[in-house]
Amino acid sequence: MTKINIIKDFLVFLFVYLPPLIIFIRFSRERKRSYLLLTIISILYIVTSLFTQNLIPFIFVLINIRYLKTAEKICYNSTRNEYTSPCELNISTKPTISSRLLEDYNRFKFSIRNLNLLSAIKYTIQSYLITILISAISSGIFYRLNVNAKQQEIVTWMSSMPLKRFLIMIPIVTIFAPILEEFVFRWLLFEKIFRPRIGIYLSAILSSIIFAFIHFNLMALPILIWIGLYNCYLINKKGYWYSVFNHFAFNFITTMVLLAQKLGAARF
Repeated sequence: MTKINIIKDFLVFLFVYLPPLIIFIRFSRERKRSYLLLTIISILYIVTSLFTQNLIPFIFVLINIRYLKTAEKICYNSTRNEYTSPCELNISTKPTISSRLLEDYNRFKFSIRNLNLLSAIKYTIQSYLITILISAISSGIFYRLNVNAKQQEIVTWMSSMPLKRFLIMIPIVTIFAPILEEFVFRWLLFEKIFRPRIGIYLSAILSSIIFAFIHFNLMALPILIWIGLYNCYLINKKGYWYSVFNHFAFNFITTMVLLAQKLGAARF
């Protein structure tokens, strides 16, 4: 493994895989889970994430969404060094992650029941039409500038893998990745970290650039920035699962094209 690949893997782990674990630990501490247990879970999380792609972080995202649903007004009493619920009126008491995220489950519609499928399809079609336009324009610019832009590594990797392994990768790419990445880039980075500090527009741009950059592909960069911006709009106006569905549709179409090519090649 080259140094560049090591750096890429580190950045992916830092920006994508690590946040669900950190949020899980903070929620768990409020529920008085032991440090030993959380240390063991953290070690297992880190080790297994290196070999299971998005699977383990995806599971932890679902757990964190469950924590958001059951969040209550818990506070930390620094004098007693303990968490209390309900919060006590004490000058040494400060809000916890549960208190700060108390309304997020409903605000961002984390219940999948809030997803209107027909409406989600409409937004996705609009997004994909613009994606096609951006792809055509960026391809023309790259050609004019004589830039040899390669496909994403994941696309090249999946194109060359055996069919059985490819089929295993389909849920990882089309389901696990959208749920994980929308949780990290749209809810956490865009809504919770950047937006309160730099406003909605700059936070949408910054989080989308980071989202595009972490895929490490020049050819896909304009498209990924667009998807990031559009999904910022969706999570803010419609809810989390709308942005997940748009991300899912993009990954699903790309994966099905690869599958069709692979099945076509197998016939000859």
